Amino acid sequence: ATDLKFGLCRRGFWINRATCCSDSTDMESCAQWRDWAEPGLASLLFYTLVAVGMAAYSAWIATLFPYVRGSGIPEAKVILGGFAIKGFLRPWTLIAKSLGLILSVGSGLSVGKEGPFVHVCMCVGALWAPLFSKFRDNEGRKRELLSCAAGAGVAVAFGAPLGGVLFALEEVSTYFPRKTMWRSFWCAICAVLSMQWLNRNGSGKL
Repeated sequence: ATDLKFGLCRRGFWINRATCCSDSTDMESCAQWRDWAEPGLASLLFYTLVAVGMAAYSAWIATLFPYVRGSGIPEAKVILGGFAIKGFLRPWTLIAKSLGLILSVGSGLSVGKEGPFVHVCMCVGALWAPLFSKFRDNEGRKRELLSCAAGAGVAVAFGAPLGGVLFALEEVSTYFPRKTMWRSFWCAICAVLSMQWLNRNGSGKL
């Protein structure tokens, strides 16, 4: 999303410049990449229009879905503390949060993706929980699953599985038994390996 401000990949608008030109020996003469304009005032104008458009669309999404505002970590602490916030972990919140995060970070706004990653991972965990009876019928088990998901979010953001486990243990969870620590560790490892598999160009960014 960040490279959309500079140009467009002919193979797909979602592909960044590094991936689009991975087969080319010279970035400047890449046939698959098309700049919006030649370097100069026109290029600056396109850059500004795309950045402002992405930021405005992200803000509009936040007005439609109030739970996508902010990092989501304070609300996550409330849920893991035993309280219920209706709508915070719903599928539509997951979609809106993911899209808003892509647009806001891509536009160049000074926002971090670490906190929103925790919210996104907890939404994914809450989405899968009803499919298994031990999580669907037991709120304690479900909160353990959400603790593991929160740790996976931090692990993906920083590329540090152990850091994700420590975050889930020290920051968001009020009940964190030993068995949950090991499950959270394996969950964080799987999340980081999945990120590295998706990040084929080695930029360290999704």
